[in-house]
Amino acid sequence: METNQPRFRTRTWLMLCAVVPVGVLATVLAASIGRLDTALFFVGVPVLLALAIGLLPTENSAGTVFQVVTVVLLLVSAFLHEGALCVAIVSPLVYGLAFTVWGLVRAAQRMSSRFALGALVLLAVGEGALPGTRINPHQEVDAQRVVAAECSQFVDALDRGPSFDEADRGVVLRLAQYPVPTAADGSGLEVGDTWELTMPAGSIDTRVRARETAADAGRIEFEVTHDGARTTRWVSLTDATLTWQQTGEGCEAEVRLAFERDLDPAFYFAPVTDFFMSAGAATFLAGLD
Repeated sequence: METNQPRFRTRTWLMLCAVVPVGVLATVLAASIGRLDTALFFVGVPVLLALAIGLLPTENSAGTVFQVVTVVLLLVSAFLHEGALCVAIVSPLVYGLAFTVWGLVRAAQRMSSRFALGALVLLAVGEGALPGTRINPHQEVDAQRVVAAECSQFVDALDRGPSFDEADRGVVLRLAQYPVPTAADGSGLEVGDTWELTMPAGSIDTRVRARETAADAGRIEFEVTHDGARTTRWVSLTDATLTWQQTGEGCEAEVRLAFERDLDPAFYFAPVTDFFMSAGAATFLAGLD
């Protein structure tokens, strides 16, 4: 058993040296054609790695797949200047696809390699890589909260503008360190008035598009005129609607955020984006208490 260990280590290092550059070069290619946010990258790269490992004339092992994918993931995250949060979010997708395709290749060793290469093309050149191939990129989330005993108090709070506190972020956003607005500066809430939301990196500019108010209810629509926050790597805000009405429990407010998801494939990133944006909407309402 001991005599096989050096040979195993040698095979592992040879595999890493042979396959890791494939993943890095594929990432560079995706970056050069502006497809880092599509399935060409998030699906194509792990599939390519799994196929390379499965088709090379060496002993296949799940350990090798894990090692190669991990090394490429860390190198790519450094190359793209991504933080730990991004790596943690995308890891289940990358590892899941890599092990799935690797398993299929092992099960189809007697089949022609042309079949495997054809599968690579179908999987990699997928959603988002070509114009018109995105699935439901425009999404909406909402959040509700009792913000005051009386709606007149809530309207006064609106006139002052939101005040964001670390405690308002909630457990999920604090643990994930997901960026949310830290301050808001505006000229009012009449139609045409503008507001700037300061983000940890960049800012989001909005304009009041419509306003309807009554004694115990109201509605304000905002449109995003410029989204210069770093979060545009994941989502781009388009508009928001804030409504409120008096209820038996107090003044209940609801905020709806509309945005375009900037990451594909949809089956994975759509629910992930919904989850974090919903938490962000709840944070915004908490800042209006």
